[in-house]
Amino acid sequence: MEYFERTPVRYRIILITAGVLATLFLFQAYMRFQAYSDMKGMSTFNWWREAPVPYLNFLFWALLCPLVYRILLRWPFSDRPLLRTVVIHLGWAVLIASVHEVSTSTIYYAILQSVGEFDLFDPFYRTLAYQALAPAIFGRFMEYGVLMGVLVALENNRLRREEHQLLLELRNELQATQLNALQKQLHPHFLFNTLNTVSALMEENMSAARTVLSRLGQLLRITLDKAKRDTVTLDRELEYIGNYLGIESERFRDRLEVKYEIPDELRDAHVPSMVLQPLVENAIKHGPEAVDGRVIITIQASTHDDRLVLKVTDNGKGCSDVNKAMSNGGIGLRNVRDRVNLLYGDHAGFSIASPQQNGFHVTVSFPLDRTPYKTRRNRHETDTHDHR
Repeated sequence: MEYFERTPVRYRIILITAGVLATLFLFQAYMRFQAYSDMKGMSTFNWWREAPVPYLNFLFWALLCPLVYRILLRWPFSDRPLLRTVVIHLGWAVLIASVHEVSTSTIYYAILQSVGEFDLFDPFYRTLAYQALAPAIFGRFMEYGVLMGVLVALENNRLRREEHQLLLELRNELQATQLNALQKQLHPHFLFNTLNTVSALMEENMSAARTVLSRLGQLLRITLDKAKRDTVTLDRELEYIGNYLGIESERFRDRLEVKYEIPDELRDAHVPSMVLQPLVENAIKHGPEAVDGRVIITIQASTHDDRLVLKVTDNGKGCSDVNKAMSNGGIGLRNVRDRVNLLYGDHAGFSIASPQQNGFHVTVSFPLDRTPYKTRRNRHETDTHDHR
């Protein structure tokens, strides 16, 4: 029923809690009887008189709990003026306490009547019942306040959880938006340089120009395949870099040498998509103008403390202040730094060095992950569903 579904916790938990509390109160009454039975001259514990009281009380409150919760939602204590809200709750408290006590007392006396422990037709017993009604209603009134306090605490906790979940969703959406923006910065930047290369080769070597265009087509195919992913395998990233370096080799002919130091066991590790291309592009950008011979680029992958460490070094032009170089230029490097920070937060690492002003050493690190992409995506969707 819809009535029992509108509670801050599952209704079966409320029923179980009511049953446990009733049992504890009955056990307490029994232990009190055992402790004072000799002093008061009582012979046996009357289960028919004692047992129905806590169970009727707590189970009836369990029945009324959805109603009290709806009253809280309708007139929350955050409403202003507060005095008006308090008066409304006091009115409800008196009404519900009265209904509770009259209903449970009627059932209780009916049980006692059926076992011969109470005679409803006897004026003496009726007088006792009427005299006990007012203080019992006051007791239910106080219990209403306790129940309302518990519901207020549960509701505040639920609201905090929802706010936290909303903040997480907003942060994830912002992160996805920022990542997409950063990736879109890379594509035109790279395409601009590649098309310049094709334009230059068209006048010198048509065959080389066609080769570059073919490799560009491969790059675009891989790029479109990556468009829906934040990370890819290192092997896939190296395939992308291979096509990119194939294009650049047409520009520099025999002046470009690339060395790979990639352990086979790391090729299935996940890395941010297009993380290496800006690093390699930076090495090519600054290498030829400072080196008369070959531009040597080394791409390394290793692990340290369960982290994947990628390093790209070159023998090109260095600088005395790498931070200043990053501020004045280095769009691709800043892009990589921002993307790994967005993906991995405090677990990301990014550093640049230029030892003795000879070339650049760029290092990127993040937690090692070999989980297949489809499994990671399904697990993420499951986690998101569970939070909701």
